[in-house]
Amino acid sequence: MIVQNQTAQNQTAQPQRSAGLKAIVVYKGLVVLALIVISLISGLSWRHYDALVLLAQENFVDGEFAFSDWFLKTVLHRQVPELRLVARIAGIYAIGMGIATIGLWYAKKWANPLMILLVGLPLPVEVQELLHERSWQRLIIFLLNLAVFSYLVKHQISQETA
Repeated sequence: MIVQNQTAQNQTAQPQRSAGLKAIVVYKGLVVLALIVISLISGLSWRHYDALVLLAQENFVDGEFAFSDWFLKTVLHRQVPELRLVARIAGIYAIGMGIATIGLWYAKKWANPLMILLVGLPLPVEVQELLHERSWQRLIIFLLNLAVFSYLVKHQISQETA
């Protein structure tokens, strides 16, 4: 009876998560939400491109909103095929990152290597962007992603040696 109770407790016990992994899950969870929003906006933009142009001309051109400058430069100056590509890539990456983030939270063995892959893939692009368009925001995002990548690699190595 005691053995059965201990076994049941061990099966329902939550995995121990370090503060670093909790922070990564929160950070990447927010990234997933941002990517979903980007994907949805891009998807709606290319489907309703003409309506968005008309909406922008009628409402945003007057400069009534601070949002207008970003909207006009970012969304309306993109061609429809480019918006389709952005929508698809952001959506696929968000799904992969979401799966890896959930797996990392539940301490699945496959989640850490998947997260390492998904965090490491854009690092060379981030370096290139940082070299060509230097800004504090790009530097902070790069350093944050590099820290996440390093932590996950260290975590993976410690799991394999344990």
